[in-house]
Amino acid sequence: MKYIVWIMLLSVLLTTVVSAENEVTIDVLEGAEEAEAGSKAIYEVSLTNLQPDRDIYRISYNELSVYPFSDFARSIMTEPSQLKLDPEETGTMIVTIKVLENALEDKSYEMPLTVTSLTNENIAVEFTLKTYVVAAEDVILIFPEIPDTVIPGEDQEIKVRLKNRGNIALENYEILISSDLPQLYKNFITDFGPGEEIIETVILKTDKNTHAGDYVVNIHAYDSDSKTRGSYSSAFTIESFDNIREKKDKDLGFFSKTTTITKTNEGNIQNELMVEAKVNFLARMFTNTEPQAPVSKGKYIWTVDLAPGESTVVKYTSNYRPIFYGLIIVALAVWLMTHLIDRSVIIRKRLYRIKKTADGLSELKVLIHVRNGKTEDITDVRISDVLPNTMQPLDEFGTMRPTKVQQGTKGKRFVWDIPHLAPHEERIFSYKVKTRLKLIGDARLPPSIVQYQTKKGKHFTERSASLALEHKQQ
Repeated sequence: MKYIVWIMLLSVLLTTVVSAENEVTIDVLEGAEEAEAGSKAIYEVSLTNLQPDRDIYRISYNELSVYPFSDFARSIMTEPSQLKLDPEETGTMIVTIKVLENALEDKSYEMPLTVTSLTNENIAVEFTLKTYVVAAEDVILIFPEIPDTVIPGEDQEIKVRLKNRGNIALENYEILISSDLPQLYKNFITDFGPGEEIIETVILKTDKNTHAGDYVVNIHAYDSDSKTRGSYSSAFTIESFDNIREKKDKDLGFFSKTTTITKTNEGNIQNELMVEAKVNFLARMFTNTEPQAPVSKGKYIWTVDLAPGESTVVKYTSNYRPIFYGLIIVALAVWLMTHLIDRSVIIRKRLYRIKKTADGLSELKVLIHVRNGKTEDITDVRISDVLPNTMQPLDEFGTMRPTKVQQGTKGKRFVWDIPHLAPHEERIFSYKVKTRLKLIGDARLPPSIVQYQTKKGKHFTERSASLALEHKQQ
């Protein structure tokens, strides 16, 4: 008898589960397969009640699926919020997903939703809505009909097809059609409805003297904030001929010779060419080129790109005085660097080991040296130094205690504030620390920092070198 009862209960449960899976059907009739960040993705969802009785349904979602936990959906709304259906009746609900303004573009997102019954808590059917967030620069699709070649002197009609691939209306969009060929230009303002496509026609007029070559066509769509919302680039060709003329001049001087080579493009197409100059190995040791050129098989080689009517000039000069000039330049550079360093604000950091404690730790002393090498006062001087958590300050400071001691996640930060430093004035700040750890391998103390303001009101920051602290394994 007991087995019969269990078998009947199991049959009822199985029947409930099977029927629960067939109480309602869900179909997504229409949906925004693509949506722009900051817009709305709208879907039409169809529900059919397969129960023998009337029921009320609603569409719900997990709170973790929306902002601030989601990187895609700011909010989800359904219209109507509830749907009452008779047996075998079908109704529709509109699901609107507000897409976050900073949602990643060119990415697909999935939103899990659940259809539940308000009269039977056992009825819950899950389904998923998919949305592809369109990149901002691709909201406007551009499909121009640009010919491969154009015959000079003949008018050419160019049609540009523009389509709003988003699902919201776009107002006051600027369309700019431009090219490095001045005759091809057009600028206008237009509006787009959701998914609307418009066609604009441009007439390209050229004359027979138009230079031959490849010309780039750029088409951009900008919103009212001048942000690029669509772009397209292509090119067409105007045919003609090429003609390169070369001229070579030589100028002899005292232990020097300068050779000038001029190349002129007298054709009407852009031409890429190489200019070569053969110079022996000994002469190359004392030769400078202008512009600088690489050497291949004993030749200087310049690669240039000449547009119609353009010229290029290359020079190479051989002389035996560069070493002398080089020594003068090096001496001047060393003197200048030394002079500049002497007139700058310098901060140096040093670390001294005072003693080693019985437990194997070390007591150290940190010295920070600041010097104003300028010829004028500096004001609002702030010196800061960070002590890692691996070290413990001993509350022993030199002539001046820190103005502030700040505790951070990586250690303590000491700050000394000085109203001003006179020209060539020096200050030394010191404090003692004890290592918290014994032997942890190589460690490095971060650099000290000095910040100051000049007489002209400009703010500067200088850093010392970081210090390496070596720990040896015991």
